[in-house]
Amino acid sequence: MPVVPGRTSQSRSIFVAYPWQLYTNRANYKKAYTKLEKALSVKFVFAEERIAAAHVLDKITSMIEETVFGIYDVSGWNPNVTLEYGIARGIGAPSYIAFNPDKTTLSDVPSDIRGYDRLQYTDFDELSDRVASVVTQVLGKPVADDPLEADRMRMLDFVRDNSGKTAREIADGMGERLDYIQLLLRRSGSELTTKGQTRGMKYYRG
Repeated sequence: MPVVPGRTSQSRSIFVAYPWQLYTNRANYKKAYTKLEKALSVKFVFAEERIAAAHVLDKITSMIEETVFGIYDVSGWNPNVTLEYGIARGIGAPSYIAFNPDKTTLSDVPSDIRGYDRLQYTDFDELSDRVASVVTQVLGKPVADDPLEADRMRMLDFVRDNSGKTAREIADGMGERLDYIQLLLRRSGSELTTKGQTRGMKYYRG
C-alpha cells in the first residue's frame, strides 16, 4: 500500500474543507464523500464536526496533521478554505484541490496554484467519482482490484436473483444506503438493463 510522506500507513482519515455558502444543504455535499467511506475503508473529517477549546486555527492545524491528506474545495475561492489550504501547504501536508468550474471562473484562482492537479466536478456524483479515484491512487485498494468491486458484484448477484427491483428496493434488500447503491448502479451500467424512468426505474441483469 502506498504511504504518504509524513503520515503513517495505518491512517485512513482524510480532511475535507469546502465552501459552506455555495452549498446551503451541507448534508448533500458531505454525502458525496461519506457514502464512499465503507467501500474505501476511510473516514472523511470535516472541520465543523469537532469542538475544541484551542483557537480555531490550532484546531484546524491539528486536524490536518492527524489526517493522511486533505481535499480543499476552492470553488468560489472561499477565504476560509483558502486559509485551510494555505495551512496545509505551510506544514507540508499532502493536499488536493477540488473545483467546480460552474461556480468559479479559472481567473479567480491564484495563478501560482492553477497548475496543481485538481478534482474537477460539476455535480456531486462526479465529485464522488473523483474522490474515489484519488483515494485509491494515494492509499491503495483495500478490497480486491477495486475498492467498490466486492459490493458491486454482490449487488449484481442480488439484481440477478431479484429482477425488476428499483434502486431503493435493492438498497433495502441488501441493507445498504440508497446513495451507495446508486453509485454502484452507475458503475454497472454496461451489465444491467433498465425499464422505466427516474425513481421508478427497475433494474435487470443484462
